[in-house]
Amino acid sequence: MEKKMSESDNVIFRKATKNDADSIFRVLSSAFQLIDGDFKWRNMRGLAYNATESFLVLCKDEKIIGTVMISPHWLKVGSVNVLKGDVGEVAVLRELHGQGYGTKLMQECVRYLSENGFHLSRLGGLVRFYKRFGYVPFPRRYYEFLLNDVKAGASTISPDRLINLPTEHEKKVRLYHPVRDWQARNDLYDEFNKNRSGSLVEWRGSSPPTTGEPDPNALRFVYDEDGKVLGYLFAGEYPYEPSPFEAKVTIYDSAFDLNKPYAFTALMAYVLRESIKRGAQRVTARLPFDPLIQKSLVDAELSYSLQELQSSIASNMMLVIDFKGLIKTILPELSIRIANAPNFKPFSVQMSLNDQKVILKMDKASIEYKDNGNADAYLICDMTAFLRWLFGINGFDEWQVGVSHSFNCEQKKVFATLFPHLPCASGPWG
Repeated sequence: MEKKMSESDNVIFRKATKNDADSIFRVLSSAFQLIDGDFKWRNMRGLAYNATESFLVLCKDEKIIGTVMISPHWLKVGSVNVLKGDVGEVAVLRELHGQGYGTKLMQECVRYLSENGFHLSRLGGLVRFYKRFGYVPFPRRYYEFLLNDVKAGASTISPDRLINLPTEHEKKVRLYHPVRDWQARNDLYDEFNKNRSGSLVEWRGSSPPTTGEPDPNALRFVYDEDGKVLGYLFAGEYPYEPSPFEAKVTIYDSAFDLNKPYAFTALMAYVLRESIKRGAQRVTARLPFDPLIQKSLVDAELSYSLQELQSSIASNMMLVIDFKGLIKTILPELSIRIANAPNFKPFSVQMSLNDQKVILKMDKASIEYKDNGNADAYLICDMTAFLRWLFGINGFDEWQVGVSHSFNCEQKKVFATLFPHLPCASGPWG
């Protein structure tokens, strides 16, 4: 893929090749003013050299002057999967800032996403810049566990004394073994996230790795009861706190047998204790906002807060790339859900998102997609409302800001059934 953008500027937008790694890292170093050897330098160097072909580059006179990285992620919406393009490392050589190359880079990036089957896109960055390309600020969700002293009357209780981990459970927590535990971990992930909207569809090989040993320094643990892994928890440790939703210790992946939530709370308590030993003042976790998780934490006497962070200057942002394609993709899931709707008179609705429109004709047994024609009702929504409904962050009946429609009471109940509030994942979309 190569696109010449301007004869006068001799600017070309193309996919990167393995030979571009040095030039990509040079642009990243310049744009982000990386300091040799520090955490961010190592991270971006790893991307430039290990994920080179995930980059798209902007070239002027055959020299790479700009980069953008696109990571394809399939996300669940109930029983179906939609394709999200995660955009990152948007960079232009510092000496060329302010000359419009960043704008050209993002215009071509969005075009590339549209032409290559992506339904959605996500990025994090300066709102006033990225909203010019259609992106809207979107929240991040996470759990926060504070690890500080608690005042109780005249007493001060240290955080390690607040974390309840019975000895019989502590004995069953051990380090994750990348060979022996690989299949058990994958099975737990798949069952835990089965039909969980917003969760990441993992693409992995059919065979476990043949080599590898537990890393004693890594925060990767399993709960092993009589030789059966009932849960796992993986966390990362940063040298500093990168952001409000990424503490020094951040839990990024966990799953457990839904009938054995004590496996999860034992792992949580164990990691919280380990975090205290490593000097963390708090731990954040990208866990589903699921009532089972919340009740399990309360029952285990582990204090937490649920955070929904909506930034304004620099923010997580999302964009619906292909509304029509997205609706077509989720139709099988909507057809399953509509069977649970109260009895209703068949009707059609024109759904509009920005300048994209679709018509859905629905009855109790099915939903039919149409590109055009007349409809009995209309629904107009902004991108924020639709994305909240899509992943079940809020139900249709809960979130009506940025929405107008002509539904009667019966039709509103149908859409509340199609787009309910769900115990969705919290990380992959934010």
